[in-house]
Amino acid sequence: RYCLAPRSGQRGRAEPAIAADWAAPVTARVSLRAAVRLGAAVLLTSCAAPPLVLYTLDAPDTGPGAAALSRKALVIEVTRVSLPDELDSQDIQVRRGSVLQASHQGRWASRLSVGATGLLTGRLARRRPDALVTDQPQAGTPSYRIMVNISRLDVTGDGVAVLEADWQVVPGNPAVPARRDRASLRATGPVAADREVVALISAVLGQLADRIDVAALR
Repeated sequence: RYCLAPRSGQRGRAEPAIAADWAAPVTARVSLRAAVRLGAAVLLTSCAAPPLVLYTLDAPDTGPGAAALSRKALVIEVTRVSLPDELDSQDIQVRRGSVLQASHQGRWASRLSVGATGLLTGRLARRRPDALVTDQPQAGTPSYRIMVNISRLDVTGDGVAVLEADWQVVPGNPAVPARRDRASLRATGPVAADREVVALISAVLGQLADRIDVAALR
């Protein structure tokens, strides 16, 4: 029948003691987490890999702009270069025997077939400023279509670049026969750095562009 009420002030005096007991452990845990996160951030920063470098095969032409074309100018379309599947990627590769070793610090800015097509188109366009030489599909039938198949494009650890290719120059007029040719090309140089591998591949592709006879197209 009788209930004893708690004495006033007793509960209020106990709470500060409990808070004091928990304050130190909670602060310690927070400090430990912050220290762990800070240490992890410092470790990741110190172990960060060097920045990835993207390479193109040909530097942009900084010369004067192209002159206007006449209405009867030839249209020469360069279709996308065909490459073996294992080479047509963004990996910069060096062949060591049967192994293709990809660089960890550099990559092509685009797939190699796209870069090779761009280089060939640019080099051919410089030799035919009177014609529209393009790697973009045309609305109508072009005057000529150049189709290049590269069956081999290797840079070895010994510093030798080898390119084997065949190509066709197909007239827009089906009554005119296509012109076919092929070439095996080589270039040598250092390959210790990615930029040197890029230079060798650019060199053999430049030789290929020189072998494609666009001067005779009329």
